[in-house]
Amino acid sequence: MVGMRLGGIDPSILRELSGVYKPFVKALKELISNAFDADADYARVEFSDDFSTVTVIDDGNGMTPFEFRNDFTRIGGGGRRWTGEKTPKGRLRIGSKGIGFLALARYCGRLKVESAANRSFQCQLGLPETPATIDLSSLLGVPIDQDLLRRHLVCEIWQNRPRGKRLKEGQQYRWKRKRTQLSIDQDVGPVTLNVTVDCKDLAFKAALDFERLLRLADQADLEKLEDFATVEVDETSEQNPWSGTRVTAEQLKSFVRRDLRMERRKGYVRNVSSRGGFEQFLWYLSRHTPVPYIAPIGCENEAITKLLTVSPELTLSRLEVFHGKTSASLRRPIYPLEKDSPTVPADMLIKVDIDEGGLRATGFLAGYTGVIFPAEFRGISIRVRGVSIGDPAFLGAELLLTGAHKAALSQVTGEINILSGLDAVDTLNPGRESFYEESEHYKILRRRVIGDGERVGGYLGRIVAAVLRRSQVRSTLTDILSRVALRRRALEDISAAITHLIARGDNTASMLRKMLKSKRTRANGLASARVLDPWLPSRVGGLAVILTHDLAEPAVVDYEAEEIKIDRSRFEQERSLLLFDRRFAVIHKKGRPDQPIAEVDLKQGEIFINWGHPVQLQMDERGFLRTSLAWVLAKQAANRKPDLMMDLALQFISFTTTPDG
Repeated sequence: MVGMRLGGIDPSILRELSGVYKPFVKALKELISNAFDADADYARVEFSDDFSTVTVIDDGNGMTPFEFRNDFTRIGGGGRRWTGEKTPKGRLRIGSKGIGFLALARYCGRLKVESAANRSFQCQLGLPETPATIDLSSLLGVPIDQDLLRRHLVCEIWQNRPRGKRLKEGQQYRWKRKRTQLSIDQDVGPVTLNVTVDCKDLAFKAALDFERLLRLADQADLEKLEDFATVEVDETSEQNPWSGTRVTAEQLKSFVRRDLRMERRKGYVRNVSSRGGFEQFLWYLSRHTPVPYIAPIGCENEAITKLLTVSPELTLSRLEVFHGKTSASLRRPIYPLEKDSPTVPADMLIKVDIDEGGLRATGFLAGYTGVIFPAEFRGISIRVRGVSIGDPAFLGAELLLTGAHKAALSQVTGEINILSGLDAVDTLNPGRESFYEESEHYKILRRRVIGDGERVGGYLGRIVAAVLRRSQVRSTLTDILSRVALRRRALEDISAAITHLIARGDNTASMLRKMLKSKRTRANGLASARVLDPWLPSRVGGLAVILTHDLAEPAVVDYEAEEIKIDRSRFEQERSLLLFDRRFAVIHKKGRPDQPIAEVDLKQGEIFINWGHPVQLQMDERGFLRTSLAWVLAKQAANRKPDLMMDLALQFISFTTTPDG
């Protein structure tokens, strides 16, 4: 191979540029992006057994030796070349910053590139004065064997004036083809030299020595590092034609190999960061490359798949990774389409549809009733030209929220595909890890997703509200059903105490039997007080509470109908009290503070509980209900005898049917 000079760069920023892409997987995905830009349908990543080498092969349009020098290894200027330009297949190119070839500089010692393309290279050179002599090899910049170059090189010289004529070889100029030297011997005024190299049947092999590059970065400009890049150009044959590009990163650094070999953590692994090194690599590569979405068989989140319709022009058809006997065909994973992931309820799915100021974006935000695992799925992922910009995040909303609202973010995931706008040239920072905040398109995106000012609104505000509403409803409903169960236990405790005391057959049993046979009415004021249900509010989290019968569960929440159905036919909802052989209805009343804590109507078989009594504020609901029943029944049985009433009430209250009383 022959040394080749590349375009210059200030050595002071060389190391900074070579460290833009972190970690290794994000550097390697730049080679996948290059394959996409070359209109490849298929790309293949191959690791050596010991992870010392990785090769990326694609079936794209390839490169000419001149495109390798002027485009692939050119630092800066990528955006000027490609703004708004599409590939022959109609793809908008991912690459734009012109620093991609440095992506792997910190991760390997040497980069080898092999490619070919059936395209011509053309360049122009203006000569303000003649006579003049030009070295065509130096003009082209790529060292090519002179005999080979002569067979593929065409030159034309035109005078720079109105009706200027084309100069004739042998008359106005001489072309020494053996030395690729062209001489204009006459004064014909300013001229333009047009040079064309037919690259059909030309293939090249090149190498970039990153070890030397970084070692000498502080000592010399790249223009002087002639032995940093080497190239060899040969003709292909019909039997061995070139197709696509092969890029090999050799001498991968020890920390890269160590990370790829890392074993999976023992025990139950929930997050991607706990998986084995190569597993992590595959997962992150699938999330950061332009590949189609994964769609598991039997996925129940069909509504989301409809929101993720991505044009084939935005993805590769196939991306495969090989290491030893392991192979994987990568598809982009998202949480709702993962195997065994919960179905997204309709009220927890927000459709994203933005068409404003030249920005066009579609996608979704989804909320879940529990924390999302793996944790790497939490956040909103934004894809520009099929590639994720950084890791999923919330566009700064996590800095504005506190408390339960901030905690709700762990239950939110989302995916937004940018169809137009947020151009990769002037909106994304080097490395494509984030957006420039001064971008007008980014401002629109942020406003629509999280709102303006210090309060979070927009799509994210809606999904956080949905998450919190479900949390509130779930918490309140659990509390309601728990209170109902405790109330039922209070009734069962008193019922068991009465049965136990009657079964003893002593004087206390006689008093209790006599009371239960009585038909006297003792209820006065509470009978006319307002009936209430202290455990069942009319609405919970904006949902109407409806009492019904024969449900499969104690309560059923229907968020679409915005109602909660509670089964009143269940045992724990039973509000009657069995006292030995007689059943009483327990009725809750909103009495005055000066009215009795409870009253009994022995004739009607009713017991009234005064929830307006001051004692109710001093104890929990189960304790208050037990106390109320104990005192009113003891009062009835003791026939106004204070000592006897006190003793009997204490026996009711102290009797336990469960360890916790």
